[in-house]
Amino acid sequence: MARGPRLRLGQLVLFAVVVVLLNFQFTWWVVNSLRENRKVLELERELARAAAANVALEVAQHLEKAVQRLVTVPYGVIPAATEEFPVLEVVPQRASGFEWQRSGSVLALVWPLSRQRSAVAQLDVAALSRWLASTHPAYRLVRATDGGGAPGQAALPEPLSGWAVVGEEEGWQQVRAAYRQRVVAVVGGAVFFFAAIGVAVGVLWSVLRREGMRELQHQNFVSGITHELKTPIAGIRLAIETVLSGRVDAAGSRQFLSNALADADRLADLVTKVLEVTRFAGGAHRLQLAPNDLSQLVEEELAAAERHAKVRGVVLESAIEPFIQAPFDPEALAIVISNLLENALKYAQGNPPRVWVRLRVVRGEAILEVEDTGVGISPEELEAIFEPFYRSSDEVTRRTPGTGIGLFVAREIVAAHRGRLVAWSRGRGLGAVFRMVLPGASVVSEDELSE
Repeated sequence: MARGPRLRLGQLVLFAVVVVLLNFQFTWWVVNSLRENRKVLELERELARAAAANVALEVAQHLEKAVQRLVTVPYGVIPAATEEFPVLEVVPQRASGFEWQRSGSVLALVWPLSRQRSAVAQLDVAALSRWLASTHPAYRLVRATDGGGAPGQAALPEPLSGWAVVGEEEGWQQVRAAYRQRVVAVVGGAVFFFAAIGVAVGVLWSVLRREGMRELQHQNFVSGITHELKTPIAGIRLAIETVLSGRVDAAGSRQFLSNALADADRLADLVTKVLEVTRFAGGAHRLQLAPNDLSQLVEEELAAAERHAKVRGVVLESAIEPFIQAPFDPEALAIVISNLLENALKYAQGNPPRVWVRLRVVRGEAILEVEDTGVGISPEELEAIFEPFYRSSDEVTRRTPGTGIGLFVAREIVAAHRGRLVAWSRGRGLGAVFRMVLPGASVVSEDELSE
């Protein structure tokens, strides 16, 4: 039987070590990449906060300059309103100094103008917002409670406590979107890698399983061949030793020699079957596919089987549609047809036992059916009978000579023709039907076939 290269233990160990190392290395890369991406996000968050704090400082400095412009007037002179302080009042009371007063949402600056009067200037926060929008379009002035704790947010110092500078949310969303893209790329790479590792392990498991089945099949093959070889050799040796010992008369000698000849035929048949296995099993033999006359090939095999049928008392009937052409290897397909006919003649029963052979074309496929009135096949064995050296457990099969590889070789050859070989039976004692299907068949005229 054809056997491919085997995986050695060292190769398996090397593969396992490589998988473990790759898994460790890639896991470290994934964890480290996620950690680094998180650090980058935190750094960008701190940068956003620092930028917002600088802008908040500029707002405070702008307010300080506005205050200086407002109060830098001679003593006793009432200052003019400014954009930041549009409402200015003089009250008949002296303030102790410069101070900020808050009344609800109104923030006012109070300072003394003279001994009896003070100035009260209301701050317009909207003016600060307009200045901020003109100098830093990406930032806006909001109440601290409305900022939502955004990363690009910085609180303003006194007297603007309760207000904060906030960067545009769109910019931070872009930062987070970039972070998510990097995380998705890392996780996606990890998923792909671990999926690839899983596939590789699955393939290795499949190879090991197939290798184990192939090894078991090989052992069964060797065991079966050994057993099948020993039986006829032992029979031949016994017959020859008995004849040479002179303990039997001439008639007995002829009987023993006839038995030895039958065992020799059985041995030759076994050798032929083994050669067929080594040639055709597993696709080891390259078929010579070409359009040929399938009807003629079946007729030739029927003529050869007719002699065996008469010896065994089997009625062999056929219905062969003529001039069926299909692409096949004549030598290989002859083995298939011969094995199917031999199997049917071997197990046919009844009074008299019968075998029917039918060949026809259905929708571009050649269908060959070999039916017998034999012992039948149980449903659970319809596939098992195509395994090498499989022998049914029923008494008739055990008493019938056979190697158990004929159907295996037949299915291998049919599969190499891209065809199908299946068995069907109604059950034990109800006969069986073997159906071979070959693609690319057609019925042609005799003139076309001769060309």
